[in-house]
Parts: sequence; structure tokens; C-alpha cells
Amino acid sequence: MPKTAVDTWMAEDFTFSAGSIRKQTVALFLLRLPALVPLFFISRGIITLNNSTLNGAEADVLGTGSEACMLLTLLVTPMITVTRQRWITPLRRWYGIMFALTAITDATTASITTSFAGGVFGRLAGHSFLAVGFTMVLLLLPLLATANNPAQRWLGRYWKPLQRVTYVIWGLLIVHLALLEGFGIQHEGDGDPVFHQRLYQIVACSIPLFVLRLPPIKRWIAGQQKAGRQRLVYLAVLPLAVLFVLGFSFIVNEEIFKGTGAFMLHPVGG
Repeated sequence: MPKTAVDTWMAEDFTFSAGSIRKQTVALFLLRLPALVPLFFISRGIITLNNSTLNGAEADVLGTGSEACMLLTLLVTPMITVTRQRWITPLRRWYGIMFALTAITDATTASITTSFAGGVFGRLAGHSFLAVGFTMVLLLLPLLATANNPAQRWLGRYWKPLQRVTYVIWGLLIVHLALLEGFGIQHEGDGDPVFHQRLYQIVACSIPLFVLRLPPIKRWIAGQQKAGRQRLVYLAVLPLAVLFVLGFSFIVNEEIFKGTGAFMLHPVGG
């Protein structure tokens, strides 16, 4: 795939009197920062061992944060397909690593602080939705351990099949939220009965990510780009982009709302 004008620009340097720095490095640094937000929000609760915050907000803040990181991990490949810009490729590994770290922190904290009966096992897998979530965390462990270049070289052709377990985790996340939300039938009374349901949010985000991975769709996009019809590609994927942004905006809103309460040690219930 030939470099786009943006890829070429990103490969250039910002020059200062004290030296220079590649533009891609600056852009990637800024785009990586949002992945740290969930851990930042819950940090005061963990540092102070504030049990009311950890028990009341840990699952929402870290669970929603890990969900957002996973969706951003999955977003990178369709973004490259649609825009042909490859400078964002390192974000796929970064958000994948932060997804795993945030989910593992969620499970570790939950095993100690949540009020479910049955001890550590009950807190991690005592209900169907918890069991699915715990299975996700177990699958994330080998992915996190091999998310580095030495592991990629060591595993060789087996590395990519192992990393495709991400798609299994994606499906399990949808099942986890479906069980948590009563398959979308429950309504917590916090506003819109559709997009304020976590299940509908993840489905809205997953549909575009799935469609843009279908081989016929990818072939059509590549053909239009080769013919110089990039604008047509953008117009065609615009409804999918709107659907993703709509679903993701509710996820971000919940993370900020409940995360702020957790950081202030005044967790917001629900």
C-alpha cells in the first residue's frame, strides 16, 4: 500500500533549536493518553483503599474503560482500510495492552472489594456474567504476555493466530454485557432506554467494526481507492461511522461521569 500524504507528513520532523522530534511520535503520544484515563479515575480509590469507592465504582470505571480500550483496538484496522493511513498502526498494540491491563486491574480489585458472596471465586465467577468476564481476563493473559516483538519473533507464524483470540474476547464481551443488562430488556431509568443500555452501546459500535472487516467490503473499498474514488468510500462508510460514534459517545460519557465521581471518592451508583 503506497504512503498517503498524511503518512509522509507524519514521517517528517518537528525541528527545534534543541533538536527534533518526529511528528508521528508526538501524534501517537497524544492519542495514547486516553487509555490511561480509567486507571487515573480509580487511582485515588486504590491508593487510599477507599472501599466504598472500589465497591461502588470499580466495575463501572474499569469495566467501561476496558471496553472502550478494546473498541479502540478494534477500530485501528478499519481506520487503516478506509483511510489508507498506516501511521496509526502502533495504536492497535497500545490500546490492546491497555485493554488487558485495565481488565486485569478490574478483576483483581473486584476479587478483593466487591460484595458478592462466596469469597474470591464468588466475586470473580459467582454469577453467569461474572464467569464470562473472568473467562475474558484469562484469555487476555497470554495475549498480554505475547504483545511484544521478541514474543512475535519466537512464536513466528503462530503469533497471529494467537492474537486472533481477541475476536473471541470481543464476542465474550458482548455476551457479558448481554447477561449484565438482562439481554437489553432491563432499563435502569437513567435516560434513553436504548443507548443508555451497555448492550446496545457495544452492539452499535461492533456493527461497523464487523462490517468493515468483511472480505467483500474490504475488496470493494480497495477497488474504489485504486480507481481514485476515495470520496465515494468515505460517503459509503459515513453511516457506519455515525453509528460507531453514537454508541461510543455514550460509553465515553458514562466513563467521565462515573469516573469523576470515583476520583472524588463519591461514587455514582447504577
